[in-house]
Amino acid sequence: DDAQLDAAVKVTIGAMGKIIKKPPMTDKLLKKPPFRFLHDILTEVIRTTGFLDGLYSAEEMVSDNVTEKEAKMAFLQKAIDATALATGKKVAAKPGKIVAGHEPDLTNTFLQIIADAVKSKVSSKDAVQKVLGKAAAKDEPPKEEKKK
Repeated sequence: DDAQLDAAVKVTIGAMGKIIKKPPMTDKLLKKPPFRFLHDILTEVIRTTGFLDGLYSAEEMVSDNVTEKEAKMAFLQKAIDATALATGKKVAAKPGKIVAGHEPDLTNTFLQIIADAVKSKVSSKDAVQKVLGKAAAKDEPPKEEKKK
């Protein structure tokens, strides 16, 4: 619904605009947020506020290195998981939908949750460690269960 999205976009512009100066929050970009724009927002939030600091490798912080669909989805999933853990709020936005340009209202809500967390000085330290721990566990071969 357009009116709902317009309202969500206005809230995002107000909330994020107070935290970061670039990339500029525009109606057009927030109504169908391209991945590069979201990458710029997330990395700028990390750089200027420290929220989600340590979540990404130096390589992931450079958008030119995150161009494949899988890499984009993994990048967003980490931010969504860490934000949900840090804030205790449910983040309904899904990486696949975001990358495909769907459900921009949920993407805006996700950005608002981040903005609120920054404003309330929520610590993301433990959440980042948990998400990185989970990611590391995924890369390791599963340990065999010992039979009793």
